Amino acid sequence: MTAPLAFWSTPTGDVLGALGTSATGLSAGEARTRLAARRPHGPRRMPGWLRSLIRQFASPIILILITATIVSMALGDPLDGSIILAIVTLSGLLGFFQEARAGNAVAELLASVQVTADVLRDGAPASVPVAELVPGDVVLLSAGSVVPGDCRLLDGDELQVDESALTGEAFPAEKDPDAEVHLDAPLAQRANSVFFGSHVVSGEAHAVIATVAADTQYGAITHDLREHTSTAFEKGITRFGMLLVWLMVVLSLFIFAVNAIAGRGIIAAMLFAVALAVGITPQLLPAIVSLSLSSGARRLAASKVIVKRLDAIEDLGTITVLATDKTGTLTEGAARLDKAIDPAGAESERTLRLASLNAGLQTGFANPLDAAVLARSPLPVGSVALDEVPYDFKRKRLSVVTAVDGVPTLITKGALASVLQVCTAAPAGVERLFESLSDDGFRVLGIASRPLAAGEVVDRSAEVGMTLEGLLCFLDPPKASAADALRDLESLGISMRLITGDNARVAVAVAKAVGLDTAKVLTGSEIDRLGAAGLAQAARDTYVFAEVEPDHKKRIVQALRTLGESVAFLGDGINDTPALHVADVGISVDTGVDVAKQEAAVVLLDKGLDVVADGVRLGRQTFANTLKYIRMSTSSNFGNMLSMAIASMFLPFLPLLPRQILLLNFLGDLPSTTLAADYVDPERLAQPVKWDLKEIRRFMFVFGPVSTCFDLLTFGVLIWGVHADEMLFQTSWFVVSTLTEVSALFSLRTTRPIWRSRPALALAIAAILVGAIAVAMPYVPFIAEPMGLIPLDGPVLAALAVIALAYIAANEIAKAFFFRRQRRAQRSG
Repeated sequence: MTAPLAFWSTPTGDVLGALGTSATGLSAGEARTRLAARRPHGPRRMPGWLRSLIRQFASPIILILITATIVSMALGDPLDGSIILAIVTLSGLLGFFQEARAGNAVAELLASVQVTADVLRDGAPASVPVAELVPGDVVLLSAGSVVPGDCRLLDGDELQVDESALTGEAFPAEKDPDAEVHLDAPLAQRANSVFFGSHVVSGEAHAVIATVAADTQYGAITHDLREHTSTAFEKGITRFGMLLVWLMVVLSLFIFAVNAIAGRGIIAAMLFAVALAVGITPQLLPAIVSLSLSSGARRLAASKVIVKRLDAIEDLGTITVLATDKTGTLTEGAARLDKAIDPAGAESERTLRLASLNAGLQTGFANPLDAAVLARSPLPVGSVALDEVPYDFKRKRLSVVTAVDGVPTLITKGALASVLQVCTAAPAGVERLFESLSDDGFRVLGIASRPLAAGEVVDRSAEVGMTLEGLLCFLDPPKASAADALRDLESLGISMRLITGDNARVAVAVAKAVGLDTAKVLTGSEIDRLGAAGLAQAARDTYVFAEVEPDHKKRIVQALRTLGESVAFLGDGINDTPALHVADVGISVDTGVDVAKQEAAVVLLDKGLDVVADGVRLGRQTFANTLKYIRMSTSSNFGNMLSMAIASMFLPFLPLLPRQILLLNFLGDLPSTTLAADYVDPERLAQPVKWDLKEIRRFMFVFGPVSTCFDLLTFGVLIWGVHADEMLFQTSWFVVSTLTEVSALFSLRTTRPIWRSRPALALAIAAILVGAIAVAMPYVPFIAEPMGLIPLDGPVLAALAVIALAYIAANEIAKAFFFRRQRRAQRSG
């Protein structure tokens, strides 16, 4: 086995040779060959579709049922066993096709927001999905780029990389392609290399990829973590499943013992008990959850919201706070340079010219403010950059060197306070002018310059002794729709927090224009003086945060979460990445930098609060429809199993044949496959939702026994009223159980009275068809005979119909008391 390449301590030429590449990168053909040759270590993994298919039949109770069925067939009952196996197969295939449909839909959506990297292919720049990069590729890195693998730098210009995910160091690491690094140097000291899991803060470079994906130092760790990480929704499903397992084991063992003692045969008793265990288990739950979430993902995509992982839909439904920058959300997001003035406030052509040179010659991250400068004053023809000091978030300045009137000149642009720090003096009145402009909603940058001495080295230390040339005043007016969007979010129980790097006066002006509370404003310098507890207390009733740096944004989000809030953070820049990482829901936009899109769980195709509100509603709708299936199927199945346990103690025969139980379970699940598109009552969308196992358990223990009561009523009618024999009893109970399950679907899908909540058309049609099929089956000989069903006469059918109607009425009464009590508990809580 070849030892891994220690690329950080190996000469660059040797690294390129070992990787079989050059400084101009790979050819497209060679890259395709290397990509095809990449295989996971160890045995080849089973295809995803085959794993999904096997998973449908891999639960312990399904395996027990199949084993017991095969034993039954071997002992001389091939027909019964064949029917049971056929029903189990149909149920498994239904789940498989639903999951496959969901998976295909999600794959299509993810392809639309995949992160790409700029690489050299055939010697020319090309944009390639990160997942398709291979060792030997030469990548072009610039501000905002994710580092797509462990790489050796080939060249670089003022490159700074955020390696906090790898080293824990909050400040960006400065990189030097020519640095000599010892073989045993820790990762934080490998200045000539960059690593997967980091991103570029400023500067640019070319680097050759040595390892990718799980072969990287960070990738191997995160791969293992991803394999074992469960979301809150998944954990809730797991706890709920354990509850069902406990009930299933207790009732199944009891029913098996009763039937065995009654002399109905060990195999028959086992088949009956195991079929009941299958019956209480919501077999289609994984498929229904996947279908609901993928259907929600498609609807979100139609509303210009792409979820990168399905569980983010559940997260969207839970948010109580949305934190965002102002640009593009509260404002139009298309800043224009309104005026370029000298320090006295007069329009200045020199200020505009210097700004144009600075904006047009810088080669780092494309900045919308630079675009606004160049839209007002294009870069003069023939201008050439002689040197550059890229922007970073600590200096908050960007400098370029170019000839001005034939003299090499350093031109610096940035936040006014930062620019004044490197000037010899602040002109009189400039700070008052700055405050006045900020109060009027202008974002103000300073522009300064200094002629350079012959041969002077230009780096960050050169930004000294400068002269303030003037101010650049940008205007990004508030969106006309922003105030309405804020009210819309408030109606959903979501409060807004404005978090911006702009100065406090600009932030307050924008906040007031859109109706945000500005009674308290917290600045970055004030945050620095607060500990975690103090910031949490201050953040409780602060809605505007200004003059903040990336770490401040992260701390604000963490503080809000410690208050019990579920926080979504909307950001699209490099400086937003720390906050995106710690938020409950990270939201970016498709025009954001790669690292922001990579970190976010949700990507917007249109940056606006109205889009976020639509996403929250659809997230809550999807979550609500998923819970409908869980509530209805478990309460119905629990009630049926409880009824079976009671009936087994008194009847001289099995209440239902095992194949009838499985068929009932299969038919009952069919309408639920349409729940993903069901309507949700408006009041269910008005507040954040969350997984509540206690509420689901209470629901099951209330409505399950209601179902049992009507099953016992059915027993009484059949035994004492109709004097039913075994086949008539089983047929009648099969039919009425299907009808009551369909009835429960209409009643329990809503907290409202049944007549005040309209189901989706597909759900109504599917439920009615299933009810009709169940009633018709006893009259179709080639179905009735193998299933052990017989035709029912008119009076029996009428009695069953009356019982089904009475069951709906009882559910409505129980529902009114249950949800009234729940609402009182929520208000008192």
